[in-house]
Amino acid sequence: KMLKHRHFGKVRAHRHTSYAGLFFVLILTGVLLMGYSISVEAADPAVNPQSGSLGLTGRVLGPPPTQPATIVVPQNGTRTTSSPITVSGTCPDGTFVSLSRNGVYGGTAECQDKAYSMLADLFFGQNILVLSVYDALGQYGPNSTPVTIFFAPPVLDLPGNPSAGRQMFLQMNATVVAGNPNENISRTVTIVGGVGPYAINWDWGDDDSTLMSKDSDGAVTATHKYDRPGTYKVVVRVTDSLGNSAYIEFVTVVNGPVESFGTTKGNGSSSVPGTLLAVWPLLLLALLMTIFFWLGERRELKKLKRKHLLVGY
Repeated sequence: KMLKHRHFGKVRAHRHTSYAGLFFVLILTGVLLMGYSISVEAADPAVNPQSGSLGLTGRVLGPPPTQPATIVVPQNGTRTTSSPITVSGTCPDGTFVSLSRNGVYGGTAECQDKAYSMLADLFFGQNILVLSVYDALGQYGPNSTPVTIFFAPPVLDLPGNPSAGRQMFLQMNATVVAGNPNENISRTVTIVGGVGPYAINWDWGDDDSTLMSKDSDGAVTATHKYDRPGTYKVVVRVTDSLGNSAYIEFVTVVNGPVESFGTTKGNGSSSVPGTLLAVWPLLLLALLMTIFFWLGERRELKKLKRKHLLVGY
């Protein structure tokens, strides 16, 4: 809004309208521009998330699995002289299945295309196999129908054999562990029984393995880095000094990759932390505001001339 100065006769901006309006428009536009830049940044997978930043993801709680997994192989009442065996069957898609034999955790597998398959070590004598099914949120569904099999290795028939009564098996936490690419992921198994020293081979499921040794039984921990995200089947095999072996199979989940914030885009440009991604709206805003204020000034001058308050301007 333009007014004529009462002493000098010159047109000037009214301090209670023009400058206050300009300040309000600048603040509002700045907020809108920042919101636009953030939305552009968030939509670009090469930009978000930032390297070294903390990301939060959420999952909506859904119903737990309602269908149990089934054990198709081995059949109930099977007798075997070898261990480990392959346990396979059907399961609800997108879940994990956890095996127990005689109430002791025996391994975890991912359900893919409504089927699973895993290696399972057996105890001497009777083994009651039961599968638990759960989703990625840790919600459990109904257990499978138990299957009973019998394991009688030939070595038990040899009198005086030092391995008799010294069966070796592995224990560990049944939870599925998750981590990020290129970060150390630790897993721990506990050796029970057998005769030391032990050779421990970790097959990480990505064409890489780790070989370790241990003088006595007990807990052993290994760490591994995965290059890319995915769900990996890890198999641990332990062999004692008598040649007896024990196995356990489980799942490790590697999350999506965390890339650098300054990733180069396909057009050769790159984003820099702390700067607005969209600069052209700011330039357009400055140009439009200049034009609008100039037009407003012309409009007020015409009003003053029509009212004969301004002559010769």
